Amino acid sequence: MPKSYFTAFPSDLPPDELTARRQRQRYAEWGLSVATMGGTPPAPAVIENLQAYINGEVQIEDLARMGADDPVPSPAYLATLSRHRLKQH
Repeated sequence: MPKSYFTAFPSDLPPDELTARRQRQRYAEWGLSVATMGGTPPAPAVIENLQAYINGEVQIEDLARMGADDPVPSPAYLATLSRHRLKQH
């Protein structure tokens, strides 16, 4: 199994929070996979921001705005946002 870029979940999380974090991590891992297949390796700041999203410290809307000053937003953010939106419909 490939190594995750993200930290392990705390063992004392309530079940509903654990479920939510697992779902957010799946979205983030999917976003990283899509970005990497497109030739964009993840920058440390992208990993850090995605970890904050997984932990619930950053909402998906905030993640979508990260790097807004960059001419090209992180493909990992865009793919994570797309995956989140697909789940909503």
